[in-house]
Order: sequence, then C-alpha cells, then structure tokens
Amino acid sequence: MLTSIAVSLLLLAGSFTGSHVSMASGCDTKALTNGACSSTDGARLTITGTQQKQGSPPSRSTPGDEGPSAPRTPSPRSIALAKCLDDGGTTRCADLLRPTAELPTPGPAPAAPTVTIADLQQFAPPVTSATVEPGGIGVAGLPANFSVAASTHTVAGSLLGLPVLARFTPVAYEYSYGDGTSASLTTPGRSWADLGQAQFTPTPTSHVYRLRGVYFADVDVRYTAEVDLGGGWMPVTGEVRTDGPPQRIRVLEARTALVAHTCTERRDAPGC
Repeated sequence: MLTSIAVSLLLLAGSFTGSHVSMASGCDTKALTNGACSSTDGARLTITGTQQKQGSPPSRSTPGDEGPSAPRTPSPRSIALAKCLDDGGTTRCADLLRPTAELPTPGPAPAAPTVTIADLQQFAPPVTSATVEPGGIGVAGLPANFSVAASTHTVAGSLLGLPVLARFTPVAYEYSYGDGTSASLTTPGRSWADLGQAQFTPTPTSHVYRLRGVYFADVDVRYTAEVDLGGGWMPVTGEVRTDGPPQRIRVLEARTALVAHTCTERRDAPGC
C-alpha cells in the first residue's frame, strides 16, 4: 500500500517534542500518519490527508489546479495526417510526414496565353463565292440579286502548344461589283424564291448594272473571332477577312420588239 499524505498545520496552541505530537484532541503520530485526524475543535491544528491505492495512476495535478485542463483542438495538419495513415499509407502521406518547413510552397497559377487575331488566321473559314441571279446573267438597268452562303464556323486545332477551339461569326459582307462600285452589307442575302419575289425585283442585296458587258464581281466576308483554351469562349480583338474569288457576270441589254413568236417557240426570232 502506497500512501501519500499532505499535511498543513495551523499552530494555535500546544507543543511538539521529537516525533510525538501532544494535543488535547488525542491525535497521536500514528493517527496523523493514517490521515485519521481532521480539524480539531479550533484550539490546535488542521490535518488533511490523501491516500493512493496500489495500481492507481499517480496524480499529475500541480498546486493551484482546480480541475482537468480543457481538451486541445487538433490542428488541420494532425487531422490530415490521421486520415492519411488510415487509408493504407499511400504516397499522399509523403508531404504530411515531412517537417512543415520542407513542404513545397504552391506557386501562382499560370496565366492564360494571349491570343491575337493574327494567331487565328490559320483557322480562318474557307472563302465563299457570291451567287448572282438569274444564273450569273444580268439585264442592264434591272436588279441582279446577290447572295453568299456564309455561317458560323468552328474549328479545332493547336495554338501555342495548347489545344484550342476557334469560332468565327460572319458580321459583314463587302461586295465589289466589278463596275467600279462596291457595298458593305450586314446581311448575306437570299434568293428571289426564298424571299417570295419575282425575278429582276429589288432585294436588300441586289445591284443594278447600267451598261451591258462582262463584269467580275466578288464578295469578302468579315468575321469576328472567339477562342476557347479550355476555360470557355473568349472574344479576340479584331476581325478575320476572307477574300472571295471573282464571279463572271454577263450583263445583257434589254430591247422591246413585237414578234410573232416567243424565243422558246422560235430561237431565231428577232430579239432572241
């Protein structure tokens, strides 16, 4: 049996001789050692004792402790390390087992490369030819109807060592009619049939040749551009322009003549 005794004495009256205590309360040395004495009637002393049994853990309290200390909150690093050890010891544990000072410091995220309109020229849409009604033939003084089949164009490729998507949207159509005149239009044009109109009637994209002859007309299409490097579409400043090939247009002169037969009935009739 292990015994630990804390004794505090308040000497009010009485006397000690050697290891013997003589007091009016009747407490002798043996009783004091066994912790049997408690406070007296106020004339002599106060004795307190604590007893530790065999196998009990020793007291860790220090003077002034009034109770158990508050539990410590584990750090995020400790929690992460515990999870790492629980998953079978994968390579993710390596960084956590190194001292904090040795952990790599993450650098700034790489900035997206700057893409210019010149970079996208290699992905430009194919050139588009103008369509002239009726059948590449016009009549002097009457409208010839122009149209172009241009639409949004998307192409995949590689740019600056990265996979890229480029998207081109037509926004303007630059016509050169071959007679010294030109026009910048915002519509690609539609056929007379699609518009529900008769031939040689005006349309938003028609042009009138004043004189008979052969003309070479072409249309350039202007596109705005966007690029996707993996984070979504981003507009690119500027425009891409495609130069359409020239189209041969034969403009005839209309004459009025009274004939007995139509040109279909008789091809050699006057005016045919």
